[in-house]
Amino acid sequence: MQIAICDDEAYFRNELKDKLLKYKKEKRIAIDIYEFENGVSLLESETVFDIIFLDYQLPDINGMDIAKRLRAENASCRIIFVTQYPQFVYDSFEVQPFRFFVKPLSDEKLCSALDTFLENNKLITPLVIVNEGQQITIEAKSIVYLEGDGKYCLVRTVDNTYRSSKTLSQVQELLPKHCFYRIHKSYLVNMYYISSIQGSELNLINGEKASIGRTRLSDFRKSYMDFVKNYYVRL
Repeated sequence: MQIAICDDEAYFRNELKDKLLKYKKEKRIAIDIYEFENGVSLLESETVFDIIFLDYQLPDINGMDIAKRLRAENASCRIIFVTQYPQFVYDSFEVQPFRFFVKPLSDEKLCSALDTFLENNKLITPLVIVNEGQQITIEAKSIVYLEGDGKYCLVRTVDNTYRSSKTLSQVQELLPKHCFYRIHKSYLVNMYYISSIQGSELNLINGEKASIGRTRLSDFRKSYMDFVKNYYVRL
């Protein structure tokens, strides 16, 4: 998910960024955050944003005019106005904002808006597996690893193992790319469940072990370090 923060106050950008990073870690989703201190730099950006947090009053172009420009260019992004001036709320209806918040922005309202966006855009999609005639719904974040089994694959959660009618490659396409890594042609591991790494062997939090393919070891180490940097809180 691509998110822009356009506000001339650095402390607010930093505060909102911290809130978004916290949400990103809690939800285990990929979020890239871009900061802009004025409207011109935002409009010049070539990035396609999913959500733009937009201050209503900026020093160069006001938020309303920026939103009109975005809509004129057929931008489908969700605009969330954040301002100290609640009287502008009715004017904002012209550009169909996703939300209109008055500063200071509460965690509860922010999380509610992001949850709604994810649900509406199906960015958090449960998986349905038919196992021995029974339909079972599981969340991607509950999967520890997947193992290829010919034309099928085994889906291992902390508590159970299920057999999917899809191949490993087919299921991989349905999973979040930021945390699932193909360590071997027959194994796909959720990096959230790695407890430690010893050489080419992974120790998983459920007590199982998995070996990284020799040709994938270097790329895995880089991917895992990037993953830890972006999705874990260092103490």
